[in-house]
Amino acid sequence: MESLSTSDLKYLALSRSIIYDYLASSYIYPYRLSDFERLIKSRIDRVRGAIKVVGSLYPSTSILSDLLNEASRVNDYDSLTRIETDFTRVDYGAIPYEGYTHTGYLDVRVEYSLRKLYADYNLVVNKDFRDLRGDHIAVELAFMSYLAYKEYEDPANAINYADEEDYFLNNHLITWVPIFVKTALKLVKTDYFKYLLEFTRDFINEDKRVIKLVRDAYGGS
Repeated sequence: MESLSTSDLKYLALSRSIIYDYLASSYIYPYRLSDFERLIKSRIDRVRGAIKVVGSLYPSTSILSDLLNEASRVNDYDSLTRIETDFTRVDYGAIPYEGYTHTGYLDVRVEYSLRKLYADYNLVVNKDFRDLRGDHIAVELAFMSYLAYKEYEDPANAINYADEEDYFLNNHLITWVPIFVKTALKLVKTDYFKYLLEFTRDFINEDKRVIKLVRDAYGGS
């Protein structure tokens, strides 16, 4: 592919941040239609814009488009309840925590190491995450969104953020999310949740390759 220009890198980082943010929000339980509107539907147009920027780099954005179409059709409690039921199946049957996926129990050592990492960036798991542990999938995806946004926002230190993204992806997300997705896909019934799980798995695997391209473009090792 053609080399990435400074402008390409900047808007690639922003678009990746938007997509990771959307994924993070998608794994927070929507108790009400207003929650679904705030967490999901309010982000749809922005995510569609991000797809236009990065679609050629990520084949999985075709699944993301299907997911957005499903999300846009959630307009009543019947459709929301079906998604909530899948959330319950996943929360109790697949357990979306890194520590649990690795060990079979909620390993406090994994969460401690992650909270320490977040604290290095002066981040805490705030009330929007409803007291989820630091190794919950929503929190880890939100951290990737933060790193990508800082790469976009701070060009002088962009390589440092790209390096951290590479580290976090390879030492955390990729080590457990595909396993979690494999288990969860056996449990869910809605197309919405199937698309969400499949896109999450495929996007993080594709992002590993893209981050390498980004680091090479910045002149990283």
